[in-house]
Amino acid sequence: MGCPFHDDGFWFALREHSPQEWADAVAFDRSIRNGSARANADGHPLRGQFFLHSQRVPLDEVRLRPRPQPAEAPGCGPWSCPHGEPVTGDAGTGR
Repeated sequence: MGCPFHDDGFWFALREHSPQEWADAVAFDRSIRNGSARANADGHPLRGQFFLHSQRVPLDEVRLRPRPQPAEAPGCGPWSCPHGEPVTGDAGTGR
């Protein structure tokens, strides 16, 4: 859910169909804005701000514009974002 590479289609579907997960993503996005509390306390604050969405605005303020994706477009896998081959149905079995 906290992947910064999700597209507007993912965020739109999450907002429309999974309101609790959307609320969790919005809360997570807000919590990372100025870095982690531990890093700040240890004297390693962020330079700038972090955002989940590429528009670099709070997730709940993004104007989502989902675009149709080709059927063969890879999606996020259980261990990584799309880089090459899409994940197969056996991904969770170790095969």
